[in-house]
Amino acid sequence: MNKAMVSMRKYVWEGIGWIGAVFALLAFSLNSLNFISSQSVQYLGMQIFGCLLMALYAASKKAHASWVLNAIFLLVAIIALIRVYMMN
Repeated sequence: MNKAMVSMRKYVWEGIGWIGAVFALLAFSLNSLNFISSQSVQYLGMQIFGCLLMALYAASKKAHASWVLNAIFLLVAIIALIRVYMMN
């Protein structure tokens, strides 16, 4: 693989990680400021998307503790979303 491709791949993974971080932080901020509930589909969806992207990024960096932590947060958010749908 040439140097330009390696460099581009690095930037793509960095972008994936940052997008994930923005979604997770946005969900947390909106919840903390009482714009959305922690049990809302919007909050849980942003958390799922953010955690998934951050877990993928961490796995690409071989940062085991980070991807495991984000995978656990992802699992918790998925379970919470399922519970929200089961209660309706």
